[in-house]
Amino acid sequence: MKKNVLTRMAGLAMAGILMASAAGCSNKPVGGGNAPAATTAANSGGGGAETTAASGGGSGKVTIRIGGGPSSSANYTTFAGIGNLITQDHPNYLINTEISTGSQENIRMIQSGTVQFGVAMTDVEEAAAKGTREFEGSPVEICHVMGGYTTMLHMFVPEDSDVNSIADLKGKKLAVSKGAMAQYYMPILLEAYGLTKDDVQITETALQDICDAVNDGNADFGVHITPYTSSPIADLAATKGIRLLSIDEDHIKQISEANPFFYKSVIPGGTYTGIDEDTVVLGTRNNLVCAKSVDEEVVYNVVKSIIEHQEDLKDVHPQAHHFNKENAVEGALIDIHPGAAKYYKEIGIMQ
Repeated sequence: MKKNVLTRMAGLAMAGILMASAAGCSNKPVGGGNAPAATTAANSGGGGAETTAASGGGSGKVTIRIGGGPSSSANYTTFAGIGNLITQDHPNYLINTEISTGSQENIRMIQSGTVQFGVAMTDVEEAAAKGTREFEGSPVEICHVMGGYTTMLHMFVPEDSDVNSIADLKGKKLAVSKGAMAQYYMPILLEAYGLTKDDVQITETALQDICDAVNDGNADFGVHITPYTSSPIADLAATKGIRLLSIDEDHIKQISEANPFFYKSVIPGGTYTGIDEDTVVLGTRNNLVCAKSVDEEVVYNVVKSIIEHQEDLKDVHPQAHHFNKENAVEGALIDIHPGAAKYYKEIGIMQ
C-alpha cells in the first residue's frame, strides 16, 4: 500500500462529461432535524466500456475527476493518494486529481463538468450551493460528501521583517493567494485591525509565486490558507528563513463571531524550520463535495474507501486522516449526497 500512495495517477483515460441523473442531496446529519428520506439515484449503467461518475457504469471503467489544489499542496497530495486507495478497492475506477488554485476553482470545475468531485472550504461550499457571495445568482448543484481537516491561515514574513501583526501591514506589499483568500478573507482580516485594501498593495497570485515574492523581496507579507505542512512554505522557511504571524485572542474572537466558519487553530511549533513556537491563527474546515448528479453507488464507494483506509491515510499526508467518520458530517452546511448518507447511516453517524 505504501509503495505509491503519493503518486499521481497519470495517463488515465479522461473521457466523458457529467450527465444528469436523479441523485439529489436531501440528507442531514444526526441531530439535524426531520430530514426527508434519501433519494435513490438512477444508475444508467452506460452501454460502453467507460462511463463517468455520474452514470455509475456497471462492470465498465468509471472515470472520476477530483479538483484538488496547487501542485504539492495538502489538498492535491491528499486526494491523489486517496485516489490510489480507492482504486485498490475498485480497480474499474479511473481517478485523476486536478491541479487548481483551491476551493472556488474546484467548484467552478464541478459547475462546468470538468470534475465531479472537489475540495472546498465550508464557507465556499455554502456560498456555491446557495448562490451567494462569489456565486451570487448562479447556485451550483453540489452536495456535501465528507468533512476533513482544518485549513488554516499561513501568514508569513521574512525573518528580519518589522511586521509582527496584521496591524503593521499599512503601506506594505502583500502577496495573497487567489480565490476566497484574496476576495473575502484578507478584507476580513484587514477590517478587524482597522485597515482596508486601500492601505496596502495586494497582488493576487498562486502559492509558489507568493513564496517567491517573499523570498525575492517583492512582497513584505505572504498569506495562503492551507493545512500544515505546506511544501512551498516549508521550502521557504528552510532556505530564506521566515516568521509566521499569530492572531491575538481578542481578534480571533471578534473575527470568528462575525464569521462563524472561522475558528481558532494552531500551527504547532516545529512544523516549519526555525519556528519553534505555536502559531495561533484562524482556520476553517476543508470538505469533499461533489455534483448532485454523481451516481449514488460511486459516492458510497468513495466515502467507504476513505473511512476504511484510515491507517493508510497517515502515509498520504499528515492531515489526510482527518477525513474520517468523526469529521464526516461535522458542520455540514449544505445537504449531504445520498450515496454518502447511505454509508453514514450504516455506520451510525446519521439517522
